[in-house]
Amino acid sequence: MAQYTLGKKAAFPLGLIMGLNAWEIGIIVILSDFVLMAIINHMFDLSFEKFKWAMYLRERSTRIQARLSKRNWTAGLMKIGWLGPLIMTTIPFGGGVWTGISLARVMNLSSRQSTFAVGVGVILGCLIFILAALGILSIVEISEAGV
Repeated sequence: MAQYTLGKKAAFPLGLIMGLNAWEIGIIVILSDFVLMAIINHMFDLSFEKFKWAMYLRERSTRIQARLSKRNWTAGLMKIGWLGPLIMTTIPFGGGVWTGISLARVMNLSSRQSTFAVGVGVILGCLIFILAALGILSIVEISEAGV
């Protein structure tokens, strides 16, 4: 439940307190984020079909992207657009599945591109948290052994 309400930043400490190891927590977090990603993608699909303001935002975003793609410096950024959601999802405390998918939708990425970018971001972000948890646990074990 902590994963769905507060994200990885709460799930890892809570899992460690409950006695799970970092890898078990990581697997649980990745699986729950993939479920959440499917639900959010479905919600976005439904909202864009039902709400006129959402369709307006999508059309406006497409027009702005078409204009930006004509400029030299922004055209290069547009080509690697899927990296934005990937980075946003990967960076600890920078965002997550909600932010990554929202950014992908605003950038008009295809469903396949947004799922790939956010999915890889989830895995990389979780690996960062696993490595941090393992590092903290090793420091705690060393300090306990020295006492």
